[in-house]
Amino acid sequence: MPQERACRQVTTRPELITLDAVPVPSKRVKDDLAADLDHHASQVWPGLEEVTIRWRGSHGYVTAWTSEDDGVPVCRLEYLGFDDVYGFALHDPATDTYTHSLLPDGHPEGSPQDALDCAIRLHLTGIADQPLNDEDD
Repeated sequence: MPQERACRQVTTRPELITLDAVPVPSKRVKDDLAADLDHHASQVWPGLEEVTIRWRGSHGYVTAWTSEDDGVPVCRLEYLGFDDVYGFALHDPATDTYTHSLLPDGHPEGSPQDALDCAIRLHLTGIADQPLNDEDD
């Protein structure tokens, strides 16, 4: 009797790579998101030096840099297979873990920019108290 093989769905989206049924973003998606978030932060959070993302599987770990040497882990984004909607988890500095959280609109997923803004307001109150730049300038 031939050995049965597990069926896997083949994707037609080249930017979507799967690892055990978990979508993993392509290099292009990762690079685009990193550039978009860093640009967003430079426009909205002038007190931040930079925002970086390091990836492990479908999770992007976001660090906000207040200076060249001072990085603060703020949140984790979970790639869900779409370029504009991500799962959201806040970093807990007491336990150095990430907890699934809701965005201010009450949803557990949303835009990466909304996730970053929420996390910065919670973790970096000194930065968050600064006036926002007008993105239309």
